[in-house]
Amino acid sequence: MKIGDLRDQIVIKRAEWSEDGMGGWTETETTKLTTWARVEVPRSKTGVIAQQNTEIRTHEITIRFSDVPKIGDVVEFLGTRLVVQAVRHDVRRRWSYLDCEPEVV
Repeated sequence: MKIGDLRDQIVIKRAEWSEDGMGGWTETETTKLTTWARVEVPRSKTGVIAQQNTEIRTHEITIRFSDVPKIGDVVEFLGTRLVVQAVRHDVRRRWSYLDCEPEVV
């Protein structure tokens, strides 16, 4: 892989909880990283959502090495929201690979 292969811009966001001052909590989503990436849809799996058989497409996102992405973060890409299921790095710590699935609301 070469740096020129990163042609898709993504935004990585994380939900954070803060006190609302009335004994409750407020969830806000903050941007943790905006970067260039390569987004691929290499595989899919079948599953059940809302008692319907469905095909769940998983995405593999490659970015330059970063320790920012965590499991559960949301990746925004071309108007879609993907949830990070796993974060892997190559041996030389040059690339980070994010395994993601579409967000189910």
